[in-house]
Amino acid sequence: ATPGQLIRWQFFTNDSVADFYNANFVNIKMNMETKEGKEIKKLYNVGAYPTFLYIDSQGKLLHKKEGGTSFPQFIKLGKEALNPETQLATFNEKYEKGNINGEFIYDYLNILRSASVDYSEVFNNYFKTQKDGDLPSQINLDILFFNEYNHTDINSKPFKYLIKNKDKFDAIYTSETLDDKISRAYSLDFEKILRKGSFNDSIYEEWKDDVKRGDFYRSDEVLLEADLEYNAKRKNWNKYAENAVLFIDKYKHDNAPLQLNSIAWTFYENIKDKNLLKKAASWAKKSVELENKAYNNDTYACLLYVLGDTTKAIQIEETAFKLAKNNNEKNLEDYIKTLEKMRAGEKLD
Repeated sequence: ATPGQLIRWQFFTNDSVADFYNANFVNIKMNMETKEGKEIKKLYNVGAYPTFLYIDSQGKLLHKKEGGTSFPQFIKLGKEALNPETQLATFNEKYEKGNINGEFIYDYLNILRSASVDYSEVFNNYFKTQKDGDLPSQINLDILFFNEYNHTDINSKPFKYLIKNKDKFDAIYTSETLDDKISRAYSLDFEKILRKGSFNDSIYEEWKDDVKRGDFYRSDEVLLEADLEYNAKRKNWNKYAENAVLFIDKYKHDNAPLQLNSIAWTFYENIKDKNLLKKAASWAKKSVELENKAYNNDTYACLLYVLGDTTKAIQIEETAFKLAKNNNEKNLEDYIKTLEKMRAGEKLD
């Protein structure tokens, strides 16, 4: 089902949600492909579905949220829309009047992100007000990394200053936590340019040169991880395998269960060399030891199966199925099909 269908089927059939919204709003569901819908889409800059628009009787946009959410968060969103102090419209007005307080800017950026409104101007204008000596502060780091799981601008003035003067910031976040945030910023930035249709080897080399010039002490790790992603995109699996072995042995052998599993699964899908597949099985096993979940048990089982250890593979896949079932995962049929093929000695998909 699409997110829009889930909203239609679930949200307003939930008693708590229905009671709250019917008591406080006139609720309208609109198909954005109709003539009227297209006008609304253009007027309020709707870029994805579902989008929740909170509009007053004069048509003024008070609050906005793009993307799905849970029942409790949907009610919370409605309460924010009702409260003038937490409405997007109020934040817009305060910003236009010149409010550049750090705590306010941090909250404003998060509201803009939730509404999928471009926040780059607000972000950049704020840091124009900050002198170099002002940058090492908790609120400035919070603002710099407020969107760290999507994108932190590695070319921004504050990020470059942070890289060159990291010792001044280490007392604010722990050094290890700050290092992880910086590494993640580089990784997500590379993922962003890697997805662009214009990506080519010249852009890749330029990006690597920028990282090297930044002189981040973990740049070797950042660049090796980028090589992994680059070779996966190019489907250069021999080079990918070489990078992966070095990357995990040097940096990720005792942590990062999701990454260990992801690389192990990529080996399962693309690598034929038995010795390399044995390494991948050891990474999947380590992932399970770090975080015993259905997804990594499934990876471990599939690798064991292609390596010829059918009995153990079936045992591990049974564990994956039980974990998935206990966690109410939706794809139980996938685990059942894998188990059936293993028991029948058939080739896995």
